Amino acid sequence: MKILIDARFYGPEHTGPGRYTMNLVENLAKIDSVNQYIILLRKEKISKVELPKNFKKVEAEFRHYTFSEQIKLPFLISKYKPDLVHFPFFNVPIFYFGKFIVTVHDLIMHKFKGKDATTRAFPIYFMWRLGYHLAFAKAVYGSSKIIVPSQTVKDEIMDYYHINGDKISVTYE
Repeated sequence: MKILIDARFYGPEHTGPGRYTMNLVENLAKIDSVNQYIILLRKEKISKVELPKNFKKVEAEFRHYTFSEQIKLPFLISKYKPDLVHFPFFNVPIFYFGKFIVTVHDLIMHKFKGKDATTRAFPIYFMWRLGYHLAFAKAVYGSSKIIVPSQTVKDEIMDYYHINGDKISVTYE
């Protein structure tokens, strides 16, 4: 199987999602020599990350939460024709239509909103928030499976998006 992982958050400097992505890739490299992996990394990580022969590192210099990520990243992914893509964070490109799984760490931005949740001007905040909800909905509804770190996050997704719990797997970090 050819599995592509969007590892642009790779590394502890990206806090929770970065450490999660780093541990995911490093542990898959230890236990799986059968599947073929394509790992999308930012330019500064390409030479620093050591992986076995069944892992191919590909530069993906698309900033998170940008139009470039939403429009160009699906073309890069499609170039490698993966059987499955894993997005270790909710920001799934809305124009990607292949099979994917997603990890949702929390719904914190669903809970905190309005002028107290931002320093941006309201029109910019409103557009950003709209993009956030579109990407999140794509992640939840478009995925084959959702990985979450706790039963609480699973329950919140089921309540907010009204989806069947069978689609969500709790995998403690």
